[in-house]
Amino acid sequence: MNVTLPEKNKINKRRIIIYSIAIFACILAIVVVIGIQILGNDVVDNFFGVSKITKKTEEEENRLKANFDTLFQNQLENNSSCEVKKIDKNKDIVYTNYENTDKSANNYEMNVNLPYINIKNQSVQDYNENIKNIFQAKAEEVLKSTNSNVIYTVKYEAYIENNILSLIIYSDLKQDSSAQRIIVQTFNFNLETNKELTLEDIIKIYELDEKTVQDKIDNEIKTEEKKAEDLKALGYNVFTRDTKSDMYKIKNATEFFVHNNNLYIIYAYGNDKLTSERDIVVM
Repeated sequence: MNVTLPEKNKINKRRIIIYSIAIFACILAIVVVIGIQILGNDVVDNFFGVSKITKKTEEEENRLKANFDTLFQNQLENNSSCEVKKIDKNKDIVYTNYENTDKSANNYEMNVNLPYINIKNQSVQDYNENIKNIFQAKAEEVLKSTNSNVIYTVKYEAYIENNILSLIIYSDLKQDSSAQRIIVQTFNFNLETNKELTLEDIIKIYELDEKTVQDKIDNEIKTEEKKAEDLKALGYNVFTRDTKSDMYKIKNATEFFVHNNNLYIIYAYGNDKLTSERDIVVM
């Protein structure tokens, strides 16, 4: 026997559903707000699968800069399901291809881990060759050294986010009485288009305002140079920057990457000078 509920009961059920949805939405909004306050925008955005770069507080930027050296674990963090044409199907997209932890008393101490990008692409293979020619060649040179007191460290980290592969290599060389030299190299590759990316490409992908990014770079470099000038006036021998140099133009930026919706732009002056000085701009 079919039973027809009174219209009043139907309305009550409909209201219950509407109220339940409204309550759930309010709870979700509260959770998001609390999450942003405790964890930060980047963590919350990643949890909900949002790929965007949001404005950060000065405290958040300083924390990310301070933690930069802790990023390198010689591994790949893959947050993408994008299909990739590999050279070796049995290995990961990025893996450690060269490792050396040799020690020789009064000669050298090494902890070198070099990555290999396992993708069938000419620009990728060119960069793999670059890694070999710069970092592996230096390691082999150190192995042949005598009475040089060399400490040589190379480590890396790779990320795949928003179908973009970012590889960051960090090299630290201290040789006898010479100044410490730190090199930072990055490689960014779009897995969907199979093309290497420039900073201008990243700015477009994440829908950033180019002028805002350029102003951020200019202001931070000027701030660091002001600090250097103040120390120089006190008699310290410090590294100085040419704030008007074209190297700080977006189109000339070579070292950058995105991780957890944070854009890092790195000026590692040891890449072409004997210094450990570097500036990191975070957005």
